[in-house]
Amino acid sequence: MNENRELFRALRGPLILIVIGALFAADHAGWYNFGQTWPILIIFFGVMKLLERSGASNEPPPVPPSFGPQGGAQ
Repeated sequence: MNENRELFRALRGPLILIVIGALFAADHAGWYNFGQTWPILIIFFGVMKLLERSGASNEPPPVPPSFGPQGGAQ
């Protein structure tokens, strides 16, 4: 499960650049105005966030060390 998460993190940046580049290319070709692409970008970022969360492990986050009279680190 952790391997999928690392793979997704490695691909996230290049995928964002590909989508933005494709939208700029569509604007340059006259197919679509880049100023009207914000819904596509919102949908894309939402899907990316869903994929990121679905790849997250079901393990609880680590508990930070407590500081103070009962804690270990002082």
